[in-house]
Amino acid sequence: QLRYYWEASDQAFSGEECTFLNQIENKFRYGCEYLGNSMRLVVTPLTDRIYLTLTGALGMALGGAPAGPAGTGKTETTKDLAKAMAKQCIVFNCQEGMDYIMVGKFFKGL
Repeated sequence: QLRYYWEASDQAFSGEECTFLNQIENKFRYGCEYLGNSMRLVVTPLTDRIYLTLTGALGMALGGAPAGPAGTGKTETTKDLAKAMAKQCIVFNCQEGMDYIMVGKFFKGL
């Protein structure tokens, strides 16, 4: 479970204090990205497991890509974690017909 703390830090955006998210031994600075007012997911053992796995990977400066059958909520869970951390999340579905030109156009748009 993500826990939010207001602490003094030299990583603050302005001032000397900022909000941090803690999960197990990982600590992240709150992103301060306004993502709108929308519905949140229901926390189940599977969503909690994905949260633990992705925050563990982010804590080691790695990324994550949940895998599994279609319709199990992988994308929505990842987007919900990004919303909880106040970070922007961009979802991109790969296709067989993609080439380096298409990927270049995608990254140029970011």
